[in-house]
Amino acid sequence: MRLRRLLPVAAAGLAAVYLRKVHRFRDPVRVLSAPAHDVVSPADGVVCFVRRVTGGAVEAGPDGRSMQVDALLGMDSADGWLLGIALGPLDVHYTYQPVSGTIMAVTHQGSDRNVRLLNPLARAGLLASRPADLLAHPGILTNERLSISMQAEAGPVTVTVIAAGRALDAMPYVKEGDRARAGYKLAFLPHGGLVVVHLPASLTPLAAVGDHVTGMQTVIARPDSRP
Repeated sequence: MRLRRLLPVAAAGLAAVYLRKVHRFRDPVRVLSAPAHDVVSPADGVVCFVRRVTGGAVEAGPDGRSMQVDALLGMDSADGWLLGIALGPLDVHYTYQPVSGTIMAVTHQGSDRNVRLLNPLARAGLLASRPADLLAHPGILTNERLSISMQAEAGPVTVTVIAAGRALDAMPYVKEGDRARAGYKLAFLPHGGLVVVHLPASLTPLAAVGDHVTGMQTVIARPDSRP
C-alpha cells in the first residue's frame, strides 16, 4: 500500500528532473520555409500581447497608462509594433533570428530586482493558450534582459529577452556586425523568459493574443501590402 502511494510522487519527481535536465535543452531540427520578406517567430510560446507603438510609447495596462518602449527594450526604438511571446514549461528554449539582416547591437542589462513574471497558475494557463497580460507586470521593466537589434530590409527589428524571475543566463550566438539569416539561432534561454519583438511600422502583425507560435516556423508579421 505504501509503495502505491509513493509511485505517483516518484513519477512526478522523475518528470520534473526530465523537464529541467533534458527536455529544455532539446534542439529540434527545423527548416525555414517562410518567404524572404516575412517575419518568423523568434521563439516558441504563447503570444501575450500585440500593441501599437506610437510616439515611442505603448499602452501597458487596462487603466490606459503608457510605457516608454526604450525603457522596455533597453535601446532606442521607433514607432511600430510590440509583440510579446511567453515561453511555457514545455517550449523549446532556443530563440531564432526573425528576419535576415545585420546585427546592429547586442546589449545586456543586469538586475538585482528580478521578480517572477508567471505564478504557477499563469504558467499552467500557457499550456491552455490563456496568457496573462505581462506588459502590465511591474517586473517587465526591472528584470534582467538581453536585447539584440538587427537592420532588416523592412527596417530595424529588435528582439529583447526578459528574465522570467531568476538570473537570465542567456547565451547569445551573435555579435555586433554579424550578418545573419532568418532562422539562425540568437540565444539559448536556460530558464525561459518573455521574448519581446519590436517591429517597424512598415510591417503588419499576423499573430494574435493567445496564439501558440513556433520559433522559425510561424509567420508573425509581413510587409504591409495595402496601397
